[in-house]
Amino acid sequence: MTRRRIILFFAVAMACAFVAGAAGQCPQGHPETGDIGISNLLCVGGSCSVNLRTGRGYAHDFSTEPRIQGLEKDGPAWAKLQDGDILVAIDGILITTREGGRRLANLTPGKPVTLRIRREGKEMDVIVIPRTGCNMPMLAVLGGGPATAPAIQKIPLGPPSSRLLPAGTAPVDFGMEIDCGGCGWRREAGKLVFYTRSSPLVLTVVPGGPADRAGIRPDDVILKVNGIPLSSPDGGEHLGEIRPGQAITLEIGRGGSLRSVKIVPRVAAPGQRF
Repeated sequence: MTRRRIILFFAVAMACAFVAGAAGQCPQGHPETGDIGISNLLCVGGSCSVNLRTGRGYAHDFSTEPRIQGLEKDGPAWAKLQDGDILVAIDGILITTREGGRRLANLTPGKPVTLRIRREGKEMDVIVIPRTGCNMPMLAVLGGGPATAPAIQKIPLGPPSSRLLPAGTAPVDFGMEIDCGGCGWRREAGKLVFYTRSSPLVLTVVPGGPADRAGIRPDDVILKVNGIPLSSPDGGEHLGEIRPGQAITLEIGRGGSLRSVKIVPRVAAPGQRF
């Protein structure tokens, strides 16, 4: 499928909370390593990739400075970094170099690492001590030009199948159809959770619907819901708690820029499904 205007590439990493298997195992056979708790990265206007297997282990590759888009709560970087911080360098090595990307992908548990970040136009150094973990951040890339993406599932961002809904819970409808990788609604620990490996891409918007009134357009990329990355476990759980008439804020990417929109979902039409 050809994408217009927006290059949307996502890392192969799956959120660890959703990975089947024994505790301590990482997705795709990735070994445990040093992990500072960055769960989501965003590259704007460049070519980036993460968790690449190389002859020297794993590596990240950034042609532009990545932006932090999600942090694990209570992780090593939780109180030191913020969503929106831009990674400039690691241990004095520019993050856009091959060595800089390799270092970020191969941290050592217990060994402090110095990250240079840019926040609100000012650069600062932050020291973080990695813990043992998977160190497999998810990645979204927004840029200009066409791209070819693998086949992915298309669903309306509306109600899940009625069989998944707890009794008495009204589904919501945002009035748009999205593309996302392996996405859908799940029941987990008695909660309704929206699961996706990637930030959804808007395909169509229903005229006069909530998304249309909020100013959302086809090719927008939905990054966050009320400040939480939608591709994270917390974001999917939070979306499952939204009710009709409840105003929320979506952060979207459009043409290489970021913006926030207010949207009020409505009750879904009877019989509406994926």
